[in-house]
Amino acid sequence: MADMLKTLNRMRKNKRSRKFDAKGLHAVFDPFWKDLPFTNIFACLTPNILHQLHKGVFHDHLVQWCMSIVGEKEIDAQFQAMTHYPALHHFKKGISSVSQWTRSKHKEMQRVFIGLLAGTVDDRILVVARSLLDFIYYAQLQRHTDTTLAVMDESLKTFHDHKDVLVKLEVHKDFNVPKIHSLQHYVASIRALGSVDGYNTEYPE
Repeated sequence: MADMLKTLNRMRKNKRSRKFDAKGLHAVFDPFWKDLPFTNIFACLTPNILHQLHKGVFHDHLVQWCMSIVGEKEIDAQFQAMTHYPALHHFKKGISSVSQWTRSKHKEMQRVFIGLLAGTVDDRILVVARSLLDFIYYAQLQRHTDTTLAVMDESLKTFHDHKDVLVKLEVHKDFNVPKIHSLQHYVASIRALGSVDGYNTEYPE
């Protein structure tokens, strides 16, 4: 915190700082937390299942990556071809025509996503998709143990170990993405504050 304020103060005096650029800071020289010396403001930013995982990592990133690889029409066709099953949502028109996405629709997509990708994409992409979906499912548990948290860490590690395939396929240039970055803070937040469902915006919305 003190280091951040020092960097901001240096920038205010028109002295360029590599730290200012490297940390992605903006010219807000009097942040509201500067007079709260015993508060780590970054620890106050808790994980958010709805916006970070369902709408962010899954829909805005994973689904879009897969569409870039196989095409929107093919993804639609795969969703349309899914077998009808009781209690399983059927996207009879695919997903490209859906204009209003809800939490439940994201969850229904996640239930069948690996199945519809199988045979459509390279096995390396399946590993990336499965690791992210495993992380999302474990993050939603209402109770955690050292074992479940270890599996979350392992799922995230698997993603990072295999994500380069997306760069090789020219689907993504880099992974300096806030919602991808946020995943590394989930386990620490759960250990400090309890399961993520206790401070998630999914319920009030």
